[in-house]
Amino acid sequence: MLGRWLVRTFVDRPDDTASSHSRAQYGKLEGWVSVAVNLVVFVAKLVPGLVVGSIALIADAFHSLGDVASSAVVIWGFTLAEKPSDREHPFGHGRIESIASLVVALLLVLTAWEFGKASVGRLFHPHPVTAPWWLLILLLATLLAKEWLARFSLAVGRRIASNVILGDFWHHRSDVLATAVVMAALVGSRLGLPWVDGVGGVVVSGFIAWAAYALVRDSVDPLIGEAPSPELLEEMRALALSVPGVEAVHDLIVHRYGGLLVASLHVEVSAKLDIAQGHDIAEAVEARLNERMAGWSVVHVDPVDREHPLWEPIRAFLDAEMARLPGRPTYHDLRIAGGEPCYVIFDLNTNGDPPPTLVPDLAARIRRAFPTVAKVQILLEPRYVY
Repeated sequence: MLGRWLVRTFVDRPDDTASSHSRAQYGKLEGWVSVAVNLVVFVAKLVPGLVVGSIALIADAFHSLGDVASSAVVIWGFTLAEKPSDREHPFGHGRIESIASLVVALLLVLTAWEFGKASVGRLFHPHPVTAPWWLLILLLATLLAKEWLARFSLAVGRRIASNVILGDFWHHRSDVLATAVVMAALVGSRLGLPWVDGVGGVVVSGFIAWAAYALVRDSVDPLIGEAPSPELLEEMRALALSVPGVEAVHDLIVHRYGGLLVASLHVEVSAKLDIAQGHDIAEAVEARLNERMAGWSVVHVDPVDREHPLWEPIRAFLDAEMARLPGRPTYHDLRIAGGEPCYVIFDLNTNGDPPPTLVPDLAARIRRAFPTVAKVQILLEPRYVY
């Protein structure tokens, strides 16, 4: 309820999750809410931790403070990512989100290392920690606050598909787990088991290190160039196929720059259409994709003559071949030019590294099965084409 009110109050267009402005508003909202909650939680943990002398509680407090720093980086990242494109950065600044995530991960690694050392020291030199019940109640309150914050961050991160916010979610969720471990350590101390405090500190450090690893993993992929999700590819195909005249879609190439999506794709149309008609179809597909995806797309038109007398027999032959070949490759853009003799051209996606004999062997089998085929041209697609 509170999360929905915050979104309605501070995001101008909550339903617009693609534009850089809306993404920035969502991101900065999550960042500022996280900063406010984590500052309160940090103080609520640090003061009692210093009073009772619990290294696990102090480590957990600085874990929360680390979340403040990470949320500040989130705000910084979304502020810069919102900047419009310029001469040096024609695709905008959207990938700064991923750079911000790496900065956050570095802060977490530093925190995990420092408190891991302190906790190991406490394991070798344990001493009793007095933990009154009021402290456990206070920690339970901070745990509930961080759990709400974690769920809010998760909802926002999923809403705008942002790795940096999902990384912030894992910070908050690991803080929840860490606080639960600290509470267990303090209870163990009350039961005469002082070594539990050091073990709790080590576990907390482990949570912090795991959060850092997960954030690095999710941040590096967009910078290197990650594969588009199957859901995105399916949505793009559906949008293109919804345009009258489009018979098939293939050769999708997708790049992401934060909220900006840049894509190219091929659409198959009837070979009976003239150039102007094919051009109109391509522009209609581009307009539909650009409107929905908040980016830029380029569409190439492939004229396909499905009424050629050999088109259907060769299609059936290729379907059977694909089913028996290892890795179950796929093909598309089947074109047949000429009468007798004729030429067969199609694209082949092998889903990996094909054996060197695959293409010549397949071409030879087609020529043997169809004697009027004089030439077969098979175009192997690279991995980044879908």
